[in-house]
Amino acid sequence: MFDKLSKNLNLLMEELRISADELGRRTSLPASTIKKIRNRYNPNPTLTTLLPLAKFFSITLSQLVGQEPLPKHRIKGAYKENIETICHIPVLSWEEAIAWPKTIDQDHNTVTTEFNYSKNSFALMVEEDGWENLSIGTALLVDPSVKAEHRDFIISYKEAQSIPSLKQVLYDEGQLYLKPVVTGYNISIFTPEHRILGVVVEYRKNLKRIINK
Repeated sequence: MFDKLSKNLNLLMEELRISADELGRRTSLPASTIKKIRNRYNPNPTLTTLLPLAKFFSITLSQLVGQEPLPKHRIKGAYKENIETICHIPVLSWEEAIAWPKTIDQDHNTVTTEFNYSKNSFALMVEEDGWENLSIGTALLVDPSVKAEHRDFIISYKEAQSIPSLKQVLYDEGQLYLKPVVTGYNISIFTPEHRILGVVVEYRKNLKRIINK
């Protein structure tokens, strides 16, 4: 049964293009627990783990663990997005993100998502090599209304910088630190000169989802 659970969870996450970190955020489950299930390292997950996963994917517990087949519309390759629920998130330049949402009325290319984020959410494109687990062309979906928590990835801007940067938030004894996603750079302290422009809530690697308006 556990092999079927692992297979189904991987299939469902792939269909929704959601990471373990984001799924953990949305289900209030540790991302490490989700990764263990995906990689068959947790042979006996509890109901308190499985029920939030089944609810998130809108399936029954029996379907999640493989006792019953998944609904046809959730079978790999057959999943269809609900056009009525698709949201279009504007793709900004990194420079434009500093002043956002002042340019919200301008035309932008967009990236689509089925999740509902705040009206001022925006997307940024990864434009450089060497970012940890992020390749060039990845779209980062950013929600300014989300409060940054420990280990979240954020868009950080420091006064007088020309462009913001992607950092990971680390909290230790009440102090906030910023960890770069590029190797070779040191962790820095969050100061009054810094602003958090938003929390990265999702990422997209499929460039075909970017729509020219």
